[in-house]
Formats: sequence, C-alpha cells, structure tokens
Amino acid sequence: MPPNSIPWKAVTLLTIAAVATATVTAISLPPCTAAASSIRRVATQFQQSSQLICTLSGSGYSVAFSRDGQTLASASSNTIKLWNPRTGTLSRTLTEPSQVWSLAFNADGQILASGSQDGTLNLWNWRTGRLIRTLRHSDPVIDVVFSPDGQTLSSGLDLGSNIRLWNWRTGEPIRIPDDPNTKKSGFDPLKIEPVAFSPDGQTFVAKSGSGSAIRLWNLHTGELIRTFTAASTVHSVAISPDGQTLAIGIDDNAIKLWKLGTGELIGTLTGHGDEVHSVAFSPNGQTVASGSRDNTVKLWDLRTGELISTFRGHSALVWSVAFSPDGEILASGSQDGTIKLWRVSPN
Repeated sequence: MPPNSIPWKAVTLLTIAAVATATVTAISLPPCTAAASSIRRVATQFQQSSQLICTLSGSGYSVAFSRDGQTLASASSNTIKLWNPRTGTLSRTLTEPSQVWSLAFNADGQILASGSQDGTLNLWNWRTGRLIRTLRHSDPVIDVVFSPDGQTLSSGLDLGSNIRLWNWRTGEPIRIPDDPNTKKSGFDPLKIEPVAFSPDGQTFVAKSGSGSAIRLWNLHTGELIRTFTAASTVHSVAISPDGQTLAIGIDDNAIKLWKLGTGELIGTLTGHGDEVHSVAFSPNGQTVASGSRDNTVKLWDLRTGELISTFRGHSALVWSVAFSPDGEILASGSQDGTIKLWRVSPN
C-alpha cells in the first residue's frame, strides 16, 4: 500500500489557547546501542537542546510499551520489533504475512495483539515468539485495543467495516445485546478505528461512520450513552487514566477535550501546523502527548491547557505516540521509518 493510501490514525481533546513554552529540536543521534547508564548521560548531555534519547529503525505505525515498561513493541512493515527502551537493543522480531498496522499488550502484559493489512488479528506470546491464535477479518485491521481487565479485545477495520469485539481466549466474537438505539444508531455506524476503553471497562468510545463524531457505548448492554461531535475528521482517541477526560485528535490541527461523564467540551488545544494523528495521556493523567502530520510531537499540560514542549526530529507524519508506564519516556513512531524515544518528566 503506498504511503498516501495508508489508513489514517487518530487522537484525543479543551478550548484553551495553548501557549508555546518550549520548542525542542532534536540533535541527530545514532540508534541506541548503549547501556542504560550511557543513555542517561546522553539525556543529560543534550537536555538543554534536545530531549531525544535515541532513534530506532522501524516505520512506527504503532508503538506500545509492555506493562512493566521493559519492552517497546513497534509495527514495522511486515514485522513486529521488540526493543529494550532503556538500551535501544532489539530483543526479538516477530514476522507477519503482511503490513502490521496496530499493536496492543493485554492487561497482564503476557499477550501482544497485532492487526495487519491482510485482515488477520494475531495473538502472540511475545516473550517466546509463539503465535497463540489468529482471528480473521475481511478487511485490514488498523486498530486493536484490550479492555482494562484484559478479557475483551476490539478490532477496528479499514474500508468502512464495523468494529468487532472478541473474547480473545476463545476466539469467539462478543455479541452486544440489542436495545432501541442499536437499530437506528447502534454498532452499524461504528466504522474503522479508533477505539478506547474506559479504565473501569464498563464503556468504550469508537468513531462513528460519519468520521467526525465519537460515540460512547455501554460495553455490556450495547446502549448508546452519548455522542461527541468534533466537526472534523477524527484520527485518534484516548481516555485519561481516571476516566474523566476524552481526548480526540482531528483534521483541524487540534486536540479536543471533553468531560466523558457529561459530554461537556472542556476546550481545544491548538498549536500543531497540520492534522493530529495520535494522542496519549501520561500515566498520571496530567500530560497529553500528540503527534501530527506537521512532523512534530507536542506535550500539553492538561491542567492549564498550555503547550509544554515541541519535539522536532521526525521528517514525516507522526503516526503514534505512547508513554512508558513510569511516564519518563515518550515513544513516537513516524512514516519516516523511525521510532524516537524522548526523555520527559513524569511530573
């Protein structure tokens, strides 16, 4: 698939005028092969001019940290690369039959799910490299997300297909009970990605068929709870760790923020020069990271709406961003064929 036809990824949400407080331009560094202590020295050495720790080779359409933070998975062409983020060393490569679009670890960190161009959703014991199960779709799988309890796996499909919910242990799809909403505006309009589960696992959000709205659903009853209208194409969504805030990355170069419980629009974070294709909350919920078609990664203070930093170093669209579990490292994956690791403050 040529780069221009790559399925778009997406993002999450306060209308506050952002103030640019810092712009960080990355100094070119070789791929990380040093020991962890050396990486800390590198981070300290370049702290004033760059917070880039290292650059890893890989297309970076999706990046995900393991639950213990000791492994970073990246989707790279038809392979999954597993890295030690502290040393930058490649620990294992898993091979897929086609382009890998999306990755997710389950709650206990033992299983890695991968969605691919050929419609397969593979479940791996990533520590051993053993393929456990393959779930099949008719369209490319461009988003995979585990529920917080690790029992439910969602797959978002390309080409206008509906999302699916799976019991990944049995390989059986989960049927959502009908209610008055589902006949008219239920799961049928839930097209492609993105999907995000609330921390309590009771609800989830998914992009609607219109492409500019996000709908909140009860996972167990199929009830449509509310709709968040972005008035612009949605590329990415994220829910804060406390379950209070929804963030959406949109075509209009912005991140919109809503109160998940009430549907109130809190504000809009502006400052990117192009579409926002990825968003993520820090583990403490105080910072939002965003990646854009303008080739930059930005950090935002959720409490004030201010821009904290801009990381420059990618030369193409930033597809994905992810925080390490301790909040000290931010990974960004780009269409330029690199994954960059940035030193950030966990606040």
